[in-house]
Amino acid sequence: MSTSKNKNHISETFIIPTDVMLEIAQIILQADLPHEIIGVKENKSQLILDISYQPDLKFHQQAIKNITDILKDYHELYCEEHEETNWREG
Repeated sequence: MSTSKNKNHISETFIIPTDVMLEIAQIILQADLPHEIIGVKENKSQLILDISYQPDLKFHQQAIKNITDILKDYHELYCEEHEETNWREG
């Protein structure tokens, strides 16, 4: 995830697994966050999304926090599943 500032907006780049894209898209649309798909990692089923927000708007801050939390939870679950799978195969 990278961050850049543009006027009153901060722009962050997120790598989003397609498994959680619908949840994240819903957050983006509900908070009316400017966004752009800037890349695709087909072999990993991921989208690279640039999302802009105004840091002084509470609902924008909450939307970004929700997106970050979903990605963190997904990553933790995904890693745990692979650790269990590797452990069982070993």
